[in-house]
Amino acid sequence: MRVIGLLSWYEEPAPWLAECVAGLAQFCDHLIAVDGPYAMFPGATRKPASGSEQADTIARAAAGAGIGCTIHAPREPWWGNEVAKRDFMFRLAMTMAQPGVDWLLRVDADEVFTQVPADTKKILGETDLDVAEVTMWERGDGQDSQFPLRVLFRALPGIRIQQAHYVVTVPGQDGGTRVLVGNDTCHRAETALPLWDVRLEHRTQQRSAMRRALKDQYYAHLPQIEQVTAL
Repeated sequence: MRVIGLLSWYEEPAPWLAECVAGLAQFCDHLIAVDGPYAMFPGATRKPASGSEQADTIARAAAGAGIGCTIHAPREPWWGNEVAKRDFMFRLAMTMAQPGVDWLLRVDADEVFTQVPADTKKILGETDLDVAEVTMWERGDGQDSQFPLRVLFRALPGIRIQQAHYVVTVPGQDGGTRVLVGNDTCHRAETALPLWDVRLEHRTQQRSAMRRALKDQYYAHLPQIEQVTAL
């Protein structure tokens, strides 16, 4: 069994990228890193990729940690925004994963694993469940919070992102849809394996004021570009 990391990044500080990769390497065997802005992100059409320096940082950090690395740098922004980018990462991962055996681990570049027990992969290899959740540590201005977050998914055929960037589904045996992560008001998500002693730190509040303002502009469009319904 392998764990394949899926890293989404765009215009990130090199130290953050290196630290993110080092955290993933604690239990990933291979890393897929996908660059590029969402089309609705301010300035996306002017700069559709971050540049070679950031890609080199990711590649060097992966090599130094002893894991394989695949980097995708698009020539255009992600016209389907975050849904399209995340869905592409899952589809690319499935071209190298062993279906039903390997696991996919999705993170953004402002997230870093700060605690990964040594038996984490062993637990994943023994479970019959197809989704696992870790503890997300949200660091704020003096007001930290922690909550479970589903970021690990078994590499099942047809796994995809639907409707919203956080909704992860796979085809059901009866022709329906299985929801691994969904919207509580519309979907009934499957039971997750609790890996709460694995801690993922979210550092978005440590970004510059300018970057946070750009992110806020993008997320203001979400009600129009991401609409969830029953599956």
